[in-house]
Amino acid sequence: MSYNIVLTTAEDVVSVVDAVVARGSCAQKQYITEFTGIATEDQVDKALQMAIELGFLKYTPVSNCYDVDSFLAVKLVSSATDDQKAVFMRLALEQYEPYKTFKQRYEFTKIIDLACRQTKILHSMSSNERDIKNTLISIATYAKALKSEGANLYSFSEEENTTSFIESALETSSISEATLRAYWGESLYSFVNNVNVFQPLSQAFQKTRSTTIDARSVVVHAANAFESFLNDYANHHSVSLTGKNGIIQKKDALVGTLSKKHRGMIEYVGQVRNAADHGGDADEGGLTWLVMDETAVLFPSIVAILIKGIYDRSFNNDIKV
Repeated sequence: MSYNIVLTTAEDVVSVVDAVVARGSCAQKQYITEFTGIATEDQVDKALQMAIELGFLKYTPVSNCYDVDSFLAVKLVSSATDDQKAVFMRLALEQYEPYKTFKQRYEFTKIIDLACRQTKILHSMSSNERDIKNTLISIATYAKALKSEGANLYSFSEEENTTSFIESALETSSISEATLRAYWGESLYSFVNNVNVFQPLSQAFQKTRSTTIDARSVVVHAANAFESFLNDYANHHSVSLTGKNGIIQKKDALVGTLSKKHRGMIEYVGQVRNAADHGGDADEGGLTWLVMDETAVLFPSIVAILIKGIYDRSFNNDIKV
C-alpha cells in the first residue's frame, strides 16, 4: 500500500471527519469546506487526504463524495471529552504503518528529522520530510501519544490503560441511544432510518456532553437527522420532495400532512439550522449568526420531541407539543 503524508493539523483532520459524519453520506468538498470553515481549499484537501490515510474516510471518484470508512470516525467526533477523542485518534494512529515506522525509528535514532527521513524512504513516499514531521507530531500530540521535551526532543507516552476511556465513551453513547430509544418508543424507533435519523441525533446528544461544546456541529447533526426524518415521513405519505432543498422547503411540501403548530416548530428548527450552516445572512448585512451553547444543548431535545409529536399525530391521532 502506498502512503503520502501531507502538511495538516490534527484539528483540521477532526474537523473534516466531523463534517462527513454530520452529512451522513456523500459529502462533497464544497460542503465540507463550508461546514468546517477551514480557511483555504488547499488546507481542506490536505486534511481530507490525511483523514483517508488514517482510515477515517474514503473517497469515491465516480460520485465525487467522501464517506465514513470506520466506526472510529464516528466515535472520534462524538466523544464527550478530549481524553476520549485522544483515545480514538490514537487507535487509528497506532494502525497507521508510517506512524509505527516513525515511532520505531525515532526510538532508535533519537533524532526526529532523521526518523522522518527514514520513514519517508522506507515507505517510498514523495512527501516533504518537514511535512511528515509536522503532521505526525500534530496528530500524535493530539492523540496524547507524543510529548515534547523541548530542544527538538520528544518522548512517546507509555501505553496507557485505554480500556476505561473506551468504555466510558461507549457507555456515554449507549446511554444517549438508550434514552432516546426509550423516549420515542419502539414503534417510532422502528419507523425512522437508524443510520440517517437515529444515529446522528444520538451523536448530537453526545456532543452536548463534551467539555467544550461545538455548538454548530451539534445543530447540524440534529438538523440533518430531522431532515432525514422528513424524507421518511414524506415517503410514507407518498409526498414527493423532488426539488425541495432544506427543512423549510420540505415542510412547505408537507403542508397537507402536518399540523399548523408542528409547521411552526419545524420553521424554528430550519431557521436555527440555517443560522448554523449558511454563513453570512443577507438580511443582517452579511453578518454570520453565532449559535449559543445554550441553543445547542437544547436543540437535540427539541428535534427529538418534534419528531415524536409529528409521528404520534400522524399514526396515533395523538396531538401534543
